[in-house]
Amino acid sequence: MGMAVAAAILGLAEVALALSGVQAAYQVDLLGQWRMTPDLTDHEMRGAGDAHRFTLTTNPDGLRTHLAPGTSVDLALMGDSNVFGWGVDDHETLAARAGDALGVRALNAGQPGFSSTQVAWLFEHVVAAYRPKRVVVFQPMHDFNQALISDREYLEGGATWTDSARVFLARNSRIYAMTRGILFPYAGAGQLMPHIRGTEPRVARVSDDERARNYLSMQSLLAEWDGELWVGMLPFYRDLQSAPGGPVQHRMGSEWMLEFGPAAGVRVLDIRDCCGPGADSLVFPFDTGHLNVEGTRRAAAAIFEGLTTIR
Repeated sequence: MGMAVAAAILGLAEVALALSGVQAAYQVDLLGQWRMTPDLTDHEMRGAGDAHRFTLTTNPDGLRTHLAPGTSVDLALMGDSNVFGWGVDDHETLAARAGDALGVRALNAGQPGFSSTQVAWLFEHVVAAYRPKRVVVFQPMHDFNQALISDREYLEGGATWTDSARVFLARNSRIYAMTRGILFPYAGAGQLMPHIRGTEPRVARVSDDERARNYLSMQSLLAEWDGELWVGMLPFYRDLQSAPGGPVQHRMGSEWMLEFGPAAGVRVLDIRDCCGPGADSLVFPFDTGHLNVEGTRRAAAAIFEGLTTIR
């Protein structure tokens, strides 16, 4: 997909966000997705379909931080919207609270909607310049959304001739798009949630092999300055229904991560059981997929505990 097409997609996304009440604050990235616009100051955002507002600031790199580009940091948190802090103000994000608790300079490198391939791309092209001593990537569930082209294929093309043909048709053929529209009920959706199963063959935005490659590439780059990679899992709504140490929600990719971490020498920070009970008091009533101020406070405390006790 060329950048002109990506720009058109972004324009449509911005229209949809504007209609739903989300102010435009995004720019196209290399994958044809989006990331935060640089140099926003106290920019007011509000979630789709509700009146809740929060403010955010981004630096020239488009990261939600007041730190100047290239500032050396002790900790960088990466992932999607819960790491970014969707719904809470700048000083209430996981990175801000965990950094304060640890007494270190922490970088919020979360980006809404990101997959692990986008995380790895952002790390290589932006976050590595901050030379973080420790990076924690909280696994984005966007990896498991079903798409016509994986995020890695956007960057490199298909790995086999059949993959290459699919990528070429999806990017270039109007006849292919029209035929899909006739045959498949969800053809118009750029991504499908994992539980939506149509008859159209699709691929995960990030396969297990691609995810391993993403994290190993980050680990290799971090080794250049003796940095350390961790991977983690944040609590979801059902996790928050149990007291600390209680049962955790099964989720896609959890078994993979718990196997990958020890095998690759990557530490795993699993805080799914950290913060309940009282799920309804830890998320937004209109958006149970995101931690509110109290939920973020508890999760940040668990991050602090995990980073200081796991050896």
